[in-house]
Amino acid sequence: MNLDQVDRRLLALLQLEGRMAYQDLGQAVGLSGPAAFQRVRKLEARRIVLGYHARRIVLGYHARVDAQAIGRGFLAFVRAVPGPNTPIASLVRQWAAVGDIQECHRLGSDGGYLLKLRVAGIEHLAAHADAARRAGCTVSVDVAMDSPFERWTLPVG
Repeated sequence: MNLDQVDRRLLALLQLEGRMAYQDLGQAVGLSGPAAFQRVRKLEARRIVLGYHARRIVLGYHARVDAQAIGRGFLAFVRAVPGPNTPIASLVRQWAAVGDIQECHRLGSDGGYLLKLRVAGIEHLAAHADAARRAGCTVSVDVAMDSPFERWTLPVG
């Protein structure tokens, strides 16, 4: 699906704060308030923005974006178990900077980490697994076949 830079920026802003006024959204992306309103409505009509998802006070409000519509429809989980010489704090900072990695969870059983990735296809997983191996981790990858439900936000850039 074709998305221009304005659409991508609107999606990123709506995911962070779904209650932004259209005037503020427009100002942030170089549009008028009414033009931003029209852009968001078109994204909703195209089913790229799936609607606003209310969260409690701590997490705010955000728009839910269809991963398939922005080319990130492939969901995978990477389990990475750091070796004894792996710089864990540095590794976690690196993972946090990677847009494909949506979540990172430390596991209790072996000190490993479970990473949730959203990528365009299976061919994009190898680079992530290889990077973790180079950092000294033992790696295994599981691919999601179906997701009965999820709660998430996506990088759109």
